[in-house]
Amino acid sequence: MTITLDNGRLRLVVNPLVGGSVVRFDRLTEHGPEPLMRPGDDTERDPNRLALYPLVPWSNRIGGGGFTWQGRHYPLEANLPGEPLPIHGDGWQQAWQVEEQSDTLLKLGLRSSHQPPFDYRAELTYRLADDTLEVALAVTHLGEPPVPYGLGLHPWFPRSADVRLEATAEGVWEVDADQLPTGWRRLEATESWNFSRGKRLPSDRIDNLFTGWNGRAELSWPERGVTLEVRADTSRYLVFSPGAQADFFCFEPVSHDVDAHRFTDSPSQGLTSEGTGLVTLGEGERCTMRCRIRCLVGS
Repeated sequence: MTITLDNGRLRLVVNPLVGGSVVRFDRLTEHGPEPLMRPGDDTERDPNRLALYPLVPWSNRIGGGGFTWQGRHYPLEANLPGEPLPIHGDGWQQAWQVEEQSDTLLKLGLRSSHQPPFDYRAELTYRLADDTLEVALAVTHLGEPPVPYGLGLHPWFPRSADVRLEATAEGVWEVDADQLPTGWRRLEATESWNFSRGKRLPSDRIDNLFTGWNGRAELSWPERGVTLEVRADTSRYLVFSPGAQADFFCFEPVSHDVDAHRFTDSPSQGLTSEGTGLVTLGEGERCTMRCRIRCLVGS
C-alpha cells in the first residue's frame, strides 16, 4: 500500500507498511517526474532499497551485544541480515499507521515496546510545501524508568561522478572494521572529507559521523542543474557510500553519536547521554527532530 502526495511541483510516494519509508521523491517537470532521491519500487519490502526511512529510537549501530543503563544490561540482537550489530532501532522495520492524510500531508504513528528498554510511541510527518519536503519525527517514552533516545533520517540519493556535497563540520569519527567509532579528530581545511566549501564525494568507502554541523547542507548535481538544500535541527550528520562505483550515497541528519548508548552509563568515559547527543526521556516526555529538503533548480 503506497500513498502519494502531490502539490503540483513535487511528488512523494510513501509506504507506511514498510517502515514508513519514502518510495520515491520527485520534482515534476514538463518532461515527467525527475527523481530527487534514489527511486524505489512500490512493491519493494526492503527499506534499504527505497528512498528514505526514519531512524527511531536510535541511529546507526550499537556494539557489545547491547548496553548498560542505570545498572542494568539490555541485550540487543542484530536486526539486519549480514550485519552483525543492531542498527537503526526498530521503527524502520515495522508497519506504521496512517493517522492523517491530505493531498500534501501525511501523518503516521507507531507504537513499539518489543525491544527493552525502549517503550515508545513515534510520530512521522511528511509535508509538501512549494519546493520543499518537510519531515518531522518525534518519539514519546511510555515506560516507567527513564531511557536514552535518539532520532535520525536515512535518505538515499543518486550518486553521479559530479555530485557535490557542501556541509560544515568541526570533526569526524574514525571507525573500525565493524563501523564502530574509535576516535574523534578535527577536520583539516584541505582534506578530502572536509565538505565545508563543497566537494565531490571520496572515491573510497565512507561511512562516518561528522560533528559540529550548522544544520545546513547542499547536495548538487551540476550536470542536471539541480541542488537540494537540506536543513535540520541536528548538529551531526553521517555520510555513507561504498565508493565511486556505487549508484547512491546517503547524507543522514542524526541527533547523536554512533554507539552512544554504550557510553551513557559509564562515568569513567567522562560522558553523559547529553554529551553524546542522546536525550534521556522520562515517562510521557518527548523529543523531536525536523528536516526540510528544498529543491533548487538552476543552482
